[in-house]
Amino acid sequence: MPVRSAVRHRVRTAASPRLLRIAVRKAQPAAVAIARLVMTAVAAYLLALWLLEVSAPVLAPLTALLVVQVSLFQTLRSGVQRIVSVTAGVIVAVVLVDLIGFTWWSLGVTIAAALALGHLLRLGDHMLEVPISAMLILQLGSDTAALDRIIETLVGAGVGMAAGLLASPVRVRPAAEAVAELGRSMGALLEHMADGLDAEPDRRTTDRWLERSRGLAREIREVDRALAEAEDSARLNPRSRVGPADRPGPVLRIALEHLEHAAVSIRGLARSMADRTSLVHADRTGLGAQMWEADVRDRLAATLRELSCGTILYTRAATAATADDAVRRTADLEGCLSEARRRRDELGGLLREDPGHWPLHGELLVHLDRLIDELRAAGQGPVVHRPAGRRRPIVRRSAIRIPRTPTRTLVRRRRRTDTGPHRH
Repeated sequence: MPVRSAVRHRVRTAASPRLLRIAVRKAQPAAVAIARLVMTAVAAYLLALWLLEVSAPVLAPLTALLVVQVSLFQTLRSGVQRIVSVTAGVIVAVVLVDLIGFTWWSLGVTIAAALALGHLLRLGDHMLEVPISAMLILQLGSDTAALDRIIETLVGAGVGMAAGLLASPVRVRPAAEAVAELGRSMGALLEHMADGLDAEPDRRTTDRWLERSRGLAREIREVDRALAEAEDSARLNPRSRVGPADRPGPVLRIALEHLEHAAVSIRGLARSMADRTSLVHADRTGLGAQMWEADVRDRLAATLRELSCGTILYTRAATAATADDAVRRTADLEGCLSEARRRRDELGGLLREDPGHWPLHGELLVHLDRLIDELRAAGQGPVVHRPAGRRRPIVRRSAIRIPRTPTRTLVRRRRRTDTGPHRH
């Protein structure tokens, strides 16, 4: 079919898994991030210089640099926590310096009180800012210095939060690209395994497949981190769109979960083929020669190619920009999986003719069945975008449903039983 041919051509011409890291990291170039931080710090310095009678208000740009985070939500949270921590530290210092002055033991009391207040306010990583601010005010011993520190902190935090509001990147599309790259990487591995079955594979070849399949776990962790950043960047960000294609929530998260399950089956396939190759090389009686016969290799390769096509089509459907594109990809996915099931059944019929090694045959078929079933369940689940006119959410329901009686009904029945007439 033309769809399978196009998908296989793109898989064979795909680059190495380094593309996955590129897709994860290209949300905001380093030069843009540096320019954003520099402009934020300079703006905070100029504003503090205009508001305060201080020759070099470096605390304001320092606060702005510490407040600005990757996402808007993190920036706002960091700004509020820093303002609260600095203000709490200044209040503790001002109160204690008036009561007990500044000595070695009053320093310990101030630090203990500041840390206790930081714990009560649940400031997290900013908890140490409370005793630091208190110690600085104790050293200066001036109410004017305390007020200036609070104002500089407010200026720096305000400029940092404003910069986050205006320039925080939205990482939704890079997360979708990372999911798509993961699917292409898994499809490329399956296609590479199929190409390696043109001849009888040796131990080095199957070990290379197994090592690459184990590397999928690392790629999944990278995509999970990119997805977490995308979800965080979309929170409270007015520049993020609300369309289903731009929302990183359950769509990409469930797609990553299905791909993780599929990666486990792919690793099992690689392990099974490595075991078959080891048996062929270790068997001196000739009984293992049927493990990699030409018919077995041809049917297994055909099954792997269809599964490679299905994996890529599934990620395309999960990351599709429009509902029509997602529906079309889902139909193509079902065709690939039906053909993969037919090829797998042909392989199973052929392997039954060699009952002497049925444990290894059964292991291979089980991993193929799991991969086919996982991709089919993924394509039929709520991951794929539905038409815009259908507003009811598509929720996967369990095959077994346990009816639940409302609690009020149960109480009413129990009272009726307890208060009813008793016959002796």
